[in-house]
Amino acid sequence: MSSAAAASDWVHLTGEERVLWAGMPSLYPAIPTFAIAFVLSIFGVWLFRDGSLPVLPSWLALVLVPFGALVAAWAYLSRWSTRYVFTTKAIYEKRGVLSRTVTQIRFDRIQNTAFEQSIVERTLSYGDIEVYTAGTGGVNLSLRDVPDPKRANALVTTRLGETARAKRPDRSTDERPTV
Repeated sequence: MSSAAAASDWVHLTGEERVLWAGMPSLYPAIPTFAIAFVLSIFGVWLFRDGSLPVLPSWLALVLVPFGALVAAWAYLSRWSTRYVFTTKAIYEKRGVLSRTVTQIRFDRIQNTAFEQSIVERTLSYGDIEVYTAGTGGVNLSLRDVPDPKRANALVTTRLGETARAKRPDRSTDERPTV
């Protein structure tokens, strides 16, 4: 995915800020939903062709076909409309199919991060990243189903180190008291 294209309309970069990473949730967790949608559609066609609905008209079974398609479309759109962007100054998350919610956390506010993967997620190379900010008791941002979360979390950790070093005063110019 192109970083500039992914963040062009909802991430407003400052003069020195640049995109380090951009991504969207993995489609692997949606596979069961796609399978259920496919089975619903096939089952609707089978019921229509079989005609074994004695109390209902047989065309009613065909309602399962567009319903299955809608379930699959919603699963895809909800993942497609969720975007994650890491810049040199902040982490951004955008969610929403019909509406839009954008969350931004600056690196100078982040206290800690963690990533989590089940055995299935490790096999398929996706997982969750939790972002904790200073002054709060819990998770402030949960990035779900991030592709290669170990690499993405390492990028955040590296950037946090750089931010911490930039905030520290230069020790070479400190005046030392004489004894």
